[in-house]
Amino acid sequence: MGHNLDIQSMVVLVKMYELRNVKLVADALGKTSSAISKILSKLKVHFEDPLFIQGKLSFEPTTFMDTNLAHFEQILATFDAIQHSEFSPQTLKQEIVLYGHALFWDNFGSKLYLALRKEAPLAKISMRQWSLEARARMAEGENSVLFCTYDETLPQVILQKPLCEISPTFYVRHDHPAHSLEGLRQYPFVISRNPGWNDVRYPLLERLAAVGYHITPTAEVENTMAIECIVRHSDHYSFTMSQLIPENCRAISLPALSDDRVNFVMSYHRAKQNDPQKEWLFRVCHRVLNQCNE
Repeated sequence: MGHNLDIQSMVVLVKMYELRNVKLVADALGKTSSAISKILSKLKVHFEDPLFIQGKLSFEPTTFMDTNLAHFEQILATFDAIQHSEFSPQTLKQEIVLYGHALFWDNFGSKLYLALRKEAPLAKISMRQWSLEARARMAEGENSVLFCTYDETLPQVILQKPLCEISPTFYVRHDHPAHSLEGLRQYPFVISRNPGWNDVRYPLLERLAAVGYHITPTAEVENTMAIECIVRHSDHYSFTMSQLIPENCRAISLPALSDDRVNFVMSYHRAKQNDPQKEWLFRVCHRVLNQCNE
């Protein structure tokens, strides 16, 4: 005897035990008497027992039914107890794993942490650098979140939910002699290197090359604060978002990409797309980014 029963069949068994009449069971469950009879017939074969015996006034349960009724009722009660748990950041105690690139953490990390900490004071918040290893773990189902620009190379199993639009730009120190993209070509270019994102390729440089601007980095630096320091104290230039021009620096726009805005997204495994915690994280990050960009 196997155990591949469906819940509806157990509902019929319990209701039949209660009412002892096929027609009454059919009426109670909104089915026809024929449908109830077919279900009972299959259950008799499944359990190798008559289940109910026709009496003078009603069907009487067999010993098998008397013995196992409590088990059927327990299974149904457990099934009915299955429900979506309510989510409250105030009582959240689990670890919240967040990934991002250096540029994001340097500009928004502290603000995002304080906003999350205020709403979820009991949670452990881990803010980590994105990497190829983290990418693999997320694709395999790790319950984590990535904040980054839209990445067409991420597998489809990772959902990328737009947070806002950003505009790419180059920047230099205020008194830098260059005032256009053409003028920058003779100066050294330092770029931020982010493992798991542009350690193999630079999407921005590829897009510029496609429209005729071929730029080769002079230096690659993972620490964005170090890059800003280099730019402020030399003729180097670097890349950032138009909303994030460092102090004492100015932007040099990218004419060919001036209308090419980039989606900044929150990414996580598709299995978690209806997770209330992810919806909460999205709302908090959306608010932090918009406040910083005002």
